[in-house]
Amino acid sequence: MFAGHAIGAAARFHRLYDQKNLNHVIPTLCSSVVPGSGGRSNAHHDSYRYDVKEPRKCCLFEVQRVDTFAEGRDANGVIETEVRAEAAGLGWVGKLRCDLVRMHMLVSRTNGGEPVVTTCGNRIDGLRLGDVEAVVSIDEDPLVNSGNAGQFQSFHCAKRRTLSRLGDYMSSTIVSNIELIGSDPAIKVEGNVIVWKGFGRIILGEIHVKGNDRRLTLVRLEMGSDAGGSGDAGDGHTNGQTGTG
Repeated sequence: MFAGHAIGAAARFHRLYDQKNLNHVIPTLCSSVVPGSGGRSNAHHDSYRYDVKEPRKCCLFEVQRVDTFAEGRDANGVIETEVRAEAAGLGWVGKLRCDLVRMHMLVSRTNGGEPVVTTCGNRIDGLRLGDVEAVVSIDEDPLVNSGNAGQFQSFHCAKRRTLSRLGDYMSSTIVSNIELIGSDPAIKVEGNVIVWKGFGRIILGEIHVKGNDRRLTLVRLEMGSDAGGSGDAGDGHTNGQTGTG
């Protein structure tokens, strides 16, 4: 049985300025899921905006283009699950912008062996917080060493990298560095997280692993100032259990 999905972008806002208990939901823009028996799922969405007029006129979310792909295949003893998501021209609350988010991972198992993870590359390009640009550097090593929880943990121990816990999952990041170009005292970098007073937290390149299960989210938002809510872009999941890719 195959398991995997790719999600382009989604968001939800529960507060705007002084108005609370709201439910402005940005529908999931492109979601591709691998059928349990294998096969291919594609999705495409053109330009999308979500505007509100109250309590003041604002574009809560916009994107120029979103594409997702998920496929499970089995041939000649090799079982593979591949997922990718790409979103271009993203914007949140008229403040945060990102030119491109591109997520990709491929998980293979040969003749019942251990899962092997590869990637064509992950990108977070043109991330801008007002007048400040954040240049995000990606290190794919944590992802390609996420075949199973044991490999993931051994890699981090060998490299003396920090692992955190999220329930039963071990958590890390594929972001190796964030360089800010421009200056704003309201913006600071904490590892793979950008904290922006007046907006919230921007969490980049998260990877969570449990057993043979892995999830990669390139951009996740915890918004908590003018607008309160959550959002993400470039999310993918694969599972390498026996019988899956």
